[in-house]
Amino acid sequence: MFQLSLKNLLRNKRRTFLTGASVSLTLILVCLLGAVLTAMESAEGSADNRIVVRSAISLTFSLPESYWQRLQQMDHVLAVTPLNWFGGIYKDERPENFFAQFSCDPQTLLDVWPEYQIPQDQVATWRQERNSFICGQALADKYGWKIGDQIFIKGSIYPVDLTLTLRGIYTEPNAPSAEKSIYFHRKYLEEALGNPGQVGTFFLRIDSPDNVGTVVQHAEAMFENSEAQVRAETEKAFSLSFLEMLGNIRMFLGAIGAAIVVSLLFITANTMAMAARERTSEVAVLKTLGFRQGHVVRLVMFESLAVGLGGALVGLGLAYVLVRGAARGMENVFPIFGTLAVTPPVALLALGLGILIGLVSGGFPAWQAARLSIVDGLRKLA
Repeated sequence: MFQLSLKNLLRNKRRTFLTGASVSLTLILVCLLGAVLTAMESAEGSADNRIVVRSAISLTFSLPESYWQRLQQMDHVLAVTPLNWFGGIYKDERPENFFAQFSCDPQTLLDVWPEYQIPQDQVATWRQERNSFICGQALADKYGWKIGDQIFIKGSIYPVDLTLTLRGIYTEPNAPSAEKSIYFHRKYLEEALGNPGQVGTFFLRIDSPDNVGTVVQHAEAMFENSEAQVRAETEKAFSLSFLEMLGNIRMFLGAIGAAIVVSLLFITANTMAMAARERTSEVAVLKTLGFRQGHVVRLVMFESLAVGLGGALVGLGLAYVLVRGAARGMENVFPIFGTLAVTPPVALLALGLGILIGLVSGGFPAWQAARLSIVDGLRKLA
């Protein structure tokens, strides 16, 4: 039975190859979409007990520095630190030279991110030198930076250029993408701009994830009647908000994936039906020789499953390579996508879809072949 099915598959090599290739291509796209959705859900580096407070209008609007102390006095808040996005240009504007740049308060940054591991002597030096910065180990390895090296960053959002000296390198084993940022003194930037007292975002570390809802509501209510109203959200929600500016990404990607699978199902079913119709007389001969309906069904279903599962395996292998390449290419622009990977659930989904496509597309042709009478089949031979 196996040899007979294999010969039937190889009878029209071009059609078999194209059908299998369409399955592979479709499941590559499914794996890529699944990897994106998984990365969005995981939001590596986002802690459950960190909250971001920003302007309720837009990220482009700043908040008064006076909010700092009021946020610190809230119940359940352990630490608060201000953070401003600098967004300058290092070397040139190529995407591979893009990395996150933040002005911060060196005294409180590590209270909000205690998971950053950095020698205390480096922290002390960084806090003392106003034109110094710290960076993640991954970023230092990428550019070959060492303690004491100077870098020049050209301002793009802000009309100032910065010359900074590296005084510390931190590591974050649980979130490698967090090691691709630099942090420098906010006072240094304020002096260069001549516009002190403005903060882009406040990051809060609270005592327990169970109190997130309480702190969020309290923070928003506290400044409800202020001139600069705020929006409070979890760090994960804040990270995903950049993507959600484009719309409902999850629903959009899910709809694309469903449309792709349904389209492929029709294409594969039509291909298997064509192959079954071409062999009508052969099925009649097989029944004449003693093959039962079950044998005929298994023969057709095996061919369909072989195409579906074979295409899924090839697609899964190619998707693994392509997704890894996409992660390297996107991690500088969207750090959340630095963790793109074909996870076991996504891989199982792809294999399951391959099997489902094989079963569904081969089901109707197999049923037709099983019901075919010997007389009707042999009549086509005449």
